[in-house]
Amino acid sequence: MSDPTRGQACWLRIIISMLRRLTLIIVSGLLLVSALPAGAQEADRFIDVIKVSGPLDERMIDFTIETVREVSATSELIILQLDSPAAISNEIWGLFEVVSNPGAPLAVWVGPQTAVAYGGALGVLETAPIRMAAPGAKVGAGLPYLSGESSVLPVGNADDPVIPEDLRDDRTTVAGPIDGLIDEVHPGLVNIVQSLDGRTVFVRGAEVTINVSEATDDGTRRPITTRFHEQGFVDRALRLSLSPAVAYWFLLLGLSVAVFEFYAAGVGVAAAVSVLTIFLSGYGIAVLPVNWWALALGVLGLGLYLYDFQRIQLRVASLLGTVAMLVGARYFVHEPPQLSMAWWSAALIVLSIALFFLFAMTTVVRARFSTPTIGREHLIGMTGTAETAVAPEGVVLVDGARWKANSRRASGINPGDQVVIASVEGIILEVDPV
Repeated sequence: MSDPTRGQACWLRIIISMLRRLTLIIVSGLLLVSALPAGAQEADRFIDVIKVSGPLDERMIDFTIETVREVSATSELIILQLDSPAAISNEIWGLFEVVSNPGAPLAVWVGPQTAVAYGGALGVLETAPIRMAAPGAKVGAGLPYLSGESSVLPVGNADDPVIPEDLRDDRTTVAGPIDGLIDEVHPGLVNIVQSLDGRTVFVRGAEVTINVSEATDDGTRRPITTRFHEQGFVDRALRLSLSPAVAYWFLLLGLSVAVFEFYAAGVGVAAAVSVLTIFLSGYGIAVLPVNWWALALGVLGLGLYLYDFQRIQLRVASLLGTVAMLVGARYFVHEPPQLSMAWWSAALIVLSIALFFLFAMTTVVRARFSTPTIGREHLIGMTGTAETAVAPEGVVLVDGARWKANSRRASGINPGDQVVIASVEGIILEVDPV
């Protein structure tokens, strides 16, 4: 009889031998492919669209530079979709260099129709090999290139300007090509791609023909793949506060919610919201060219609101606080037209804070301090105001909270009269007129 163990061992050796041969074939194939000339390996080509929006801070500039460098090797055409009111980082000079000397055909398009290119963003457009804009986009306000700095040009002089002289301070709405700044006007990305198909451009001194389509097996041509590049979620969240209005509102809102949490004595949800909004505001304050006196004025205005709120009244301090927050908002970042806040935006911010104190803060204080608690002896001797006549029962307002009140004598307490708390019985205050 045959030995079953020997049969199993034989099959095992056969399987191992087959695996070895298969591995050898795969490795040999990989070595052969890697040894082929670069032209023998077909590489995919792409159209790369990089979205560049908002103030050009260090994070946005680094993202743009790194993306241009990464995609240059496989990109048939790079399009920077530009919509930016200002540059707020010294890294803008590095972006100028990358845009002016890319590793692949590159076009800057100010679009869509509502887009703008001011300050350093205008410099990015001017230095691009192919300069385009959408009809209706606004360009100009070229100086300063770097917001918060003096009005200097990176190269050139008054006799040889880098940007058109009439657009250094003024703005214009794009309706057609602009000498020295915009070569072509196209309403969308599709139009740009179609117009550049087959065009010959120079890339680092060498002629390159842009082909935005590829041949298929049936003899027709099809568009090559388009890749879209945009910052990640964290970067986009941080850049929310690069709008002066958002940064200022987040600061006041965060501080207001922190006070709300103090009075509400809740489970910490409001505190978490406060920390998040103050953190986002802090990023904007750290990056934007902030007027610190305006920032201090806004915080002072909020403090004046709290001063009156502690006393359950709306008097001179609240009015002064409103004015302080309004002026602080208007001049928080004030470099029109690149970075600034309109009066109507400032008014909406201050109105939202006022409504927050009027409704949210007042409601939580009433709810907290009118809730029955153990031990109210500390109220004895305190003064309050009668909201209704106490004859002999009524309602009084003590330290911002409404209480049922009783007066055992014919006290003649009328609405608005001052009362003093004589004793506490359960949730009813025994009061006497002051």
